[in-house]
Amino acid sequence: MNIPRAWAVEGGELRRHPAPVDTRLTSDTTTVGIRFAGVCGSDVAKLNHPWQGRLPEPWYPGHEIVGVDMGTGSWVAVDPLVPCRSCHYCDRGHVHLCPGLRRVGWDLPGGLADAVTVPRDNVVPLPHPRDPAYGVLADPIAVALHGVRCGLGAPLGRLGVIGGGVIGVCTAICAAEAGWDVHMLVREPSRSRQLTGVLDSPIRLHATDLPPCDVVVDAASGDSDAPLRQALSAVRDGGTVLVQNAYAPQVQLSAPLRDVFRRSITLRGSFSYCRANGHDDFRDAIDLLAKAGDWAALMTRDRFPLGELPQGLAALRAEPRHRPFKVLLTSDI
Repeated sequence: MNIPRAWAVEGGELRRHPAPVDTRLTSDTTTVGIRFAGVCGSDVAKLNHPWQGRLPEPWYPGHEIVGVDMGTGSWVAVDPLVPCRSCHYCDRGHVHLCPGLRRVGWDLPGGLADAVTVPRDNVVPLPHPRDPAYGVLADPIAVALHGVRCGLGAPLGRLGVIGGGVIGVCTAICAAEAGWDVHMLVREPSRSRQLTGVLDSPIRLHATDLPPCDVVVDAASGDSDAPLRQALSAVRDGGTVLVQNAYAPQVQLSAPLRDVFRRSITLRGSFSYCRANGHDDFRDAIDLLAKAGDWAALMTRDRFPLGELPQGLAALRAEPRHRPFKVLLTSDI
C-alpha cells in the first residue's frame, strides 16, 4: 500500500514527507484523495524567492485543491478557510476576518500532497465542469468575486485591472459579468496574445497604460509598490483603488500620501473571501466554473506530476514568454 506523501518546507528546505494528520481538527472530517492541486501565486512567492516574512514550521503548502472525497467517492473542491464560526465576524459571514481563522495550506496541512484531511463542511461538490481540474480556480475566482462584491462601492463605470495573472484575469471576468466596463493592463506581449484568444470582447487589453478609470484593481504581485503607484495614477479623482494582492512584507508605499488623499481617492484592501450578504464566494465560484470556457482551460493547461514540484517551480522562473500561466500538480494515488 502506498503511503500518502506531501511537500513541506522545513528548516528552509523543500522536501516530501509522509502526509501529516493534524489533530487540531476536532470537527467532523473527511479525507480527500487529491487529483489536482494548484500552485498559487502566494505560494510561489514563498517557494521561489527569499521570503522575509514568517512561515509555519514545518509548512505544508497548497490551498487550491480538487480531488475525490474518500467517504462518498464524489469529486470535490476544498474551501481552505476554517473559521471559528462563533465570533463577531463569523456571525456576519466575514469569515476571512475571523481572529481564529485557520487555513488549509497554511495553519493546517495543505494540498501539495496525495491526500489531505479537512472538515467535512469544507468540501464542495463539483458540478461536472468541462474538466474537473478547473476546480483549482475556485479559490482565485472567489477572491475576485469578493473584491467585486464587497470592495467596490462605486456605481458601475470603467474599471481597470493591473496584472495579467490568474487573479487579474478572474477579476476582469467577474467584473465584466457584473456590468463594469473592464480594461486590463497586460505588459507581456505573449500573455496578451494568449488572453486575446480566450477573453470575451468586452474586456479590453492595454500594453502600457490604462485609460482614466473610476476604479482600478491592483491584482499584480511583486516586490515593489510599482503596481499600486500605477493604479493611483490611473484612477480618477474621487475614485477607488482596490488592492487584491498581498505585497511582500518589506514593500512600503512610496507615493506621497498627501497626493492620494487630496484627490479624495478611496484606497481599500480586499483579502481572501467571505460568506456575507447572502453569498458564499467559494461556492459561487464553483458554480461559475461549471460554465467556464477557454480561459479556464488556459489557466489549467500546465500540469506536472506531484513529485515534480521543483520542476514546476523552475518553469515559473523562466522568461515571461515561456512561463506557464499557472502550474498544477497531479496525483493519482
